[in-house]
Amino acid sequence: MIFPRKPAGITVLHQDSDLCAISKPSGISTVSERWDRAAPTVIDMLWDLWRIEDASAPRPHVVHRLDKGTSGVLLFARHSDSQAHLRRQFHSREVGKEYLALTRGVPTSREGEIIIEVAKDPRHPGRMKVVHKGKACATSYRVEEVFGEIAVVRLRPRTGRTHQIRISLREAGTPCIADPFYGDGKPLLLSSFKGNYHPGRGNEERPLLDRLALHATRLDFL
Repeated sequence: MIFPRKPAGITVLHQDSDLCAISKPSGISTVSERWDRAAPTVIDMLWDLWRIEDASAPRPHVVHRLDKGTSGVLLFARHSDSQAHLRRQFHSREVGKEYLALTRGVPTSREGEIIIEVAKDPRHPGRMKVVHKGKACATSYRVEEVFGEIAVVRLRPRTGRTHQIRISLREAGTPCIADPFYGDGKPLLLSSFKGNYHPGRGNEERPLLDRLALHATRLDFL
């Protein structure tokens, strides 16, 4: 008998007969990536969890995705009818999405909207670039807190482009901390915003955060 892998790293936020909302950790893909089919995925972890409760549970249905490095609220459907209903809402932009990001640099305005046009970057597969006459990309934002040159920014994407928030923040001159695609990829250090902090002699400063500083906090849908 083959037992499902013990689920780890995901937390169920809400579940009913139609859908399941989970908290996705950073560093795990929503579904398998074509260049690494053996890596663990969120959909497999959730399916393992369901099969502990019911060995005949069907595989979760994907509704939308989060980037591998992004953490936060991720929605799955429990059957095809629910999947179709929810996907229609995402496609027609009826779903409200909200994120929190830590940025390197502080936006010049406390709140506003970042509007750019984007397309796939042929020189860097898997990434996006800003182009003239590309796909419209609009994101509203509000600065919540500031720590020196680090800001906590709340964002609501108005469109649904790949890497939308990450490339928008870069274009605003305030990329996500630890973003290897659209920022410098460097981790967050206490010394970067607390000027009088120094690690003990002979000690290397440990990062406060060494993953993409982007978290999906909320989804609003019918």
